[in-house]
Amino acid sequence: MVTGVTSFISFDDVRSEIDSSYPNPGQDVEADLQISNNGYSHRLVGNCVEFLCRVWLYRQCDSIIRPNHPAYTDGSEILDRAERWGRDTSDFQYQYGWNSTENPPVRVSVFDGFVWEDENNRASNREEWEEQLENRADWRPRPSPLTWRYDEELRTVVEQFIETGMNTEGVVKAALLNAGWQPDEVVTSWVDRAAIEDELRDEMASLFQLLREQAWTDGEHLMENPRFGMHQHILPGEGDFIIDNLLVDIKTTEKGTFTPAYWRQLLLYYVLVDIQRELYEVEGRTYGKEGWDGKYPEVSRVGIYFARHGELQTVDMDDLLTSPEYERFRARIVDMAIEENRHAQHDYSAIRGVLTEPYDYERQRSLSDF
Repeated sequence: MVTGVTSFISFDDVRSEIDSSYPNPGQDVEADLQISNNGYSHRLVGNCVEFLCRVWLYRQCDSIIRPNHPAYTDGSEILDRAERWGRDTSDFQYQYGWNSTENPPVRVSVFDGFVWEDENNRASNREEWEEQLENRADWRPRPSPLTWRYDEELRTVVEQFIETGMNTEGVVKAALLNAGWQPDEVVTSWVDRAAIEDELRDEMASLFQLLREQAWTDGEHLMENPRFGMHQHILPGEGDFIIDNLLVDIKTTEKGTFTPAYWRQLLLYYVLVDIQRELYEVEGRTYGKEGWDGKYPEVSRVGIYFARHGELQTVDMDDLLTSPEYERFRARIVDMAIEENRHAQHDYSAIRGVLTEPYDYERQRSLSDF
């Protein structure tokens, strides 16, 4: 089990290193809260907003790279890792990038649960629901035997939006279902789920409207869910998006505070981009498990998009980080990360030759790391 960025920055020595070297320069939002949280699942809302961001950026950006979510160039459906393990893909070529003349394939997964045999006699309160539970123990599955299925109709809606910008209501519906919402027609419950769904759709539609007003989304190059080379034996992490030279993380909290925790996360993402770019130039490199084999863009700004305020707050890294202090800081972070994620069968000599040994820093170790 490896330690990722989120856990790594929770360690006292890592926090101390970051805070003493580069204290939080982030600014809180200036705008008032635009859209309140209705109190529903944070994970559901977060996944929904991320889906909406992805779809909007597909429409806005000229080229798109998904370094860890390939499609097959023969036109077959995109599959996740578990599915790929169960399918012979030896004759397929992976595609990780798309230009302005084409769009990456999208999919919408929806809950495909079970319903009562008598669909017309639904419970209106908990007492009736418990009575039905006792008296109607037999379930009739919907057509698919799976709990989740791909919805081709909603996929078409999303793809048409990417092309035309029309039918935002359909895209919001697709985002909500893809995020995990279980609609009223597939769940028997005494709760008025239809009313809850209406509130959620209104909330997501408002967040989507604010997003579409943002100038920062209009970019040339998009990198979706970067994993920075997937150097598992150094420090793994996964960001939201890189648009041109901006690395941005999406937050759906009501608080507009650019917290020290946000800054530490962004700074470590920046370091991971830098590490990927440095190691990309190493001849004969055999580490890093990211599917896309390209060099990451040079990031000059990192930021938080506060979705409920409709405001992006950024930090200019070129102004903040200067040589050689930054390289020494990066070397210390890499050294601590290797110590945390050290693998006995991994040769770190090339990594250290580029990232730690050229720099004079206090915590460098002279013992072999393998």
